[in-house]
Amino acid sequence: MTDSTEMFHGGVNFPAGADIPQRSDILTELNAFDIRTFETVQLIDSTHDSSDIRLNYIIDRKWVLRFCNAPGMTEKRMNDLHRLIERYHALGIQCPQFHADSGGRFLHPWKQMLCYLSEYIDRPLAGDKKLADGERLVHEVQESVAGFAAEYSGVDLSETMGMYSLFDLSPFDIPNGIDEKENNFNQLIVLLRSEKEDCLAERLIERHAQVRKNLKAVYRNLPRCVFQGDENFSNVLIDENERFIGFIDFNLAGTEVIINQLVNLAGFDYDEKHAEPEGAQTRLTFAVNGFKKDMKQMLRIYHATESEIQAMRWYAWIVMTAKWPALCYFRECMKGALRNEILEMLSLIAAIPEEQLFV
Repeated sequence: MTDSTEMFHGGVNFPAGADIPQRSDILTELNAFDIRTFETVQLIDSTHDSSDIRLNYIIDRKWVLRFCNAPGMTEKRMNDLHRLIERYHALGIQCPQFHADSGGRFLHPWKQMLCYLSEYIDRPLAGDKKLADGERLVHEVQESVAGFAAEYSGVDLSETMGMYSLFDLSPFDIPNGIDEKENNFNQLIVLLRSEKEDCLAERLIERHAQVRKNLKAVYRNLPRCVFQGDENFSNVLIDENERFIGFIDFNLAGTEVIINQLVNLAGFDYDEKHAEPEGAQTRLTFAVNGFKKDMKQMLRIYHATESEIQAMRWYAWIVMTAKWPALCYFRECMKGALRNEILEMLSLIAAIPEEQLFV
C-alpha cells in the first residue's frame, strides 16, 4: 500500500477537529467488504463543509471507499441508487456500481460518518480536461438525459427528491425549509434591495409568486423520473475522443419532474463571455434562443405531453432568475460595467411574455 502523510489529513473544507480515517480504518473497512489486499490508495477530499463531508479513497484504481455524512443516506437509499445505476447500465451509460458486503449491506457506520464502497471507473472526467468541443459534450449529456427520461418515466420512483425539485424538498433543502430555487431567488431580491432597486425587486417578487402559484397547481400531475441529478462536467465521464460515456456521484440523485430536469439542463446562458455592455434585450434574446435550441433538441427525444409543454414556460422563468449559475452571474455583474444592463435585463425578465418561453 502506498500513500503520503497528507493522505490522512482533510482538504481545505474539511472541518477542523473532525475525525478522519487513518490507514487502519481503511484496512478494516476494506476487509469488511471482502477486499483483503491492495497496493495503492489516493484520497480525494470533495468536502463542502461540516454538514457535507465527502472523503473518497481510490483503491488500486478499482474501488472507491467513501466516507460521508450526506443527509438521508440509508440502506434503502443505497438500494434505490443501486437499481437506478442498473437502469443507466441498461442504456449503455457507465456509472460506478455500489458493492455490498457479505451480509448484503451497503452502508457501514464509522464514527459520525457512514462508509460505503463503489467501483472506480478509470476514465477521465470532463471537468478535468480542456475540451476541444465543450458545447458538443453539453448536447450529448442533454440528449442522454432526455433518452433516459423517455425510457424510464414513472419507473421505480424514489422517495428522495432531486436537487432541482420545487416545493418537494431534496435532502439538502430540508435544513433551510425551502427549495434551492426559492432560496436563490430570495438572495437575488436581497441583492437588488441592497442596490436600492426596490421597485424592480417588487416586480420580480410579484411575477415569481404568480409563476409559483401556477406551477404548484399542476406539478404533482406531471411525469417524473429518477435521475443522477447533478450532470455538471465534474461528474461526466468521457472517452479518449471526449465523447460522453457516463456519470459519477449519485449523492444528489432523486425523483424529478421530467420537464423541470430538462429545463434546468437547457438553462439560460446570458453570454457571460462578453464582459462589455451589448444591450439588455440583446443579452436576453441570446439566452432565450439558446434555451429554446437546447430544449427543442431534447424534446425530439423525450416527447412531452401538452401539460408538460404548458408547465415548461413556468419552470423556465424560475430557472432564468434563480438557477445558481444565474444568481452568481447577476451578483458578479452588479459589481462592474454591466450593472445597469443586468438591471435592465432583470426588468425585462420580470415582464417577459410567457409565449416567448414556449418551444
